[in-house]
Amino acid sequence: MELSRVIAFCPGHISGYFKPVIHNDTSCFGSVGAGLVISEGVRVTAVKSPVSSVKIFQTDRFEMPALSPESSRVIMYLMSFMQVNASIETSCHLPIGSGYGMSAAAILGTVHALNTLYNLHLSPRDCARIAHQTEVLHKSGLGDVSACQEGGYAIRLTPGPDGEIVRGMDMRPIYALTMSPIKTSSVLSSQEMIAKISNAYPHREPKDLDDILQLSREFAEKSGLIPDEIRPVLAACDDMRVPASMTMLGCGVFAIGKKAEAVLKKFGNIYNLKISTGGPVILHGDKFS
Repeated sequence: MELSRVIAFCPGHISGYFKPVIHNDTSCFGSVGAGLVISEGVRVTAVKSPVSSVKIFQTDRFEMPALSPESSRVIMYLMSFMQVNASIETSCHLPIGSGYGMSAAAILGTVHALNTLYNLHLSPRDCARIAHQTEVLHKSGLGDVSACQEGGYAIRLTPGPDGEIVRGMDMRPIYALTMSPIKTSSVLSSQEMIAKISNAYPHREPKDLDDILQLSREFAEKSGLIPDEIRPVLAACDDMRVPASMTMLGCGVFAIGKKAEAVLKKFGNIYNLKISTGGPVILHGDKFS
């Protein structure tokens, strides 16, 4: 019996530092860097339909969904590329465009959902390749899809879904605070910013999560990406010796350890996260009766 509806989930990703890698081959076009694959992400519901459509929902702290006035040209393109029609609904709790990899999670989750819905026989790596190509083409990100294929903190040594990625786990709590979004495409379209980012990139591989935070903070400072709004937050973390840095690319801060909660909550509503133990999963599938 054919499936009529599939629900998938894809974790998000906080990027600590990155460097764009430009290449003629989209599979090698992307970025290197390090970040955390997080427990929060995007839930994608795909329903077979003669006409494609996309609805985007964001839930508040009471888990009440609100429909975004915008659709998604990226996911519409994705369905056209995969030569399928479906009604897609994405739902997330974390803010979009704020450095949590929600765009990548929505794209990768949608590919997995459509793959199952239409029985396309794509491998997980095939799904990641399609999602990565879509993300790069629309400049919604460079490396989040590659990281979100699996869980853990991810150190991307070479670009693309087929690149070399070193992963590790750390069970300490992660806390994040967001002031406002930053449009990723605006940064990735600026040659001046790309040059600053490349020059600030660390020259060594991090040893663990603490080292990722240290290198991320150094990168954030050297790149000039830190907005004035989060300077007081980072200063407060420094005063309390809490490892913290900027969410790339978003006007926000992420920090690790129990002390981070008390520091960040002074500046606004915070998100309590943890490192995800895995990548995209299919949660449910309904069959035609």
